[in-house]
Amino acid sequence: MGLLITFAAHAARPLATDDTGVLDRGDCELEAVLSRDKAADATVSGSSLQLGCGVGARTQLALAVDRAKEDGLRSRGTALAGKVYLVPGEQASWSASGSIAWVSLPGQGHEHSATTANLLHTRTLGKQFIVHANLGHSRDAQTRRGSTTWGLALEHAGWGPVAVMGELTGDDLSAPAWNVGLRWSAIPDTVTLDLAYGQQIIGGRPKAMSLGLKLSF
Repeated sequence: MGLLITFAAHAARPLATDDTGVLDRGDCELEAVLSRDKAADATVSGSSLQLGCGVGARTQLALAVDRAKEDGLRSRGTALAGKVYLVPGEQASWSASGSIAWVSLPGQGHEHSATTANLLHTRTLGKQFIVHANLGHSRDAQTRRGSTTWGLALEHAGWGPVAVMGELTGDDLSAPAWNVGLRWSAIPDTVTLDLAYGQQIIGGRPKAMSLGLKLSF
């Protein structure tokens, strides 16, 4: 566990696995998230705010700012992210995404912390389910170490404004984790609330919980 885990642009909340959807030109989303990650030896509390907008050419860009606290140590992060539609489709689609993040710790300057790149796939299964799959690479700039990342999520169409979903995520350096989420469209196409809870599949069982609010305009 560490402060850097919160410094990443949001994916398709409450999932960590991203979908292929891209905002239309001029459409924007403002997302706020409160999170708490707990392991046997540390607890990290975090908050973040992200603004993402469609910029045309089947592309969207996003800027996220984060704050985190662990055992009295506070830090701040910034991330820039982008996503582009490669192969649109109603039944199956492909996109690519990438992000670059910086972190600022007490007594230190703003430093490059991580760079990521992902290939995204979304596919519908009948009328009730959607599958999202991610495969990517993440490089930790501070340790100069890279890892292969992956995610596989199943999303239910839901009941009215409420939808449920679950996923498995991981990389080649650590044990995978599971995550379940609930999404509520409080005001359709305008206000969305979500809740996520996850746990890593290892001894010690690190746990993560987050609450999100999204405004679409």
